[in-house]
Amino acid sequence: MEVLAKPWNGLIMATLAAGTLRFSELSQRLDAMGDRMLSARLKELEARGLVERRVLPGPPVRVDYALTEVGRGFNDVVAALGNWGARFLEPRRPRRKARAA
Repeated sequence: MEVLAKPWNGLIMATLAAGTLRFSELSQRLDAMGDRMLSARLKELEARGLVERRVLPGPPVRVDYALTEVGRGFNDVVAALGNWGARFLEPRRPRRKARAA
């Protein structure tokens, strides 16, 4: 919960669930988030072993990010949240009014 409690961490991990992305691609998909915040969150997620940063030799040198095996376990959490949300948003049946005696 400590990881998910920080703003943006869950969204970053959910975005990376689709596959490996470069920093610029992540930044475009999370356009409401500033680059400095994205960089800081990626470093934190990498330090926790949830995100892998790979430097690809160039020129130009490229850096991409992917979920680690442990990070991919987050997909189960996302699926569970999605199922809960779907049930929560199901149309509710109107309650029957009690008949007057």
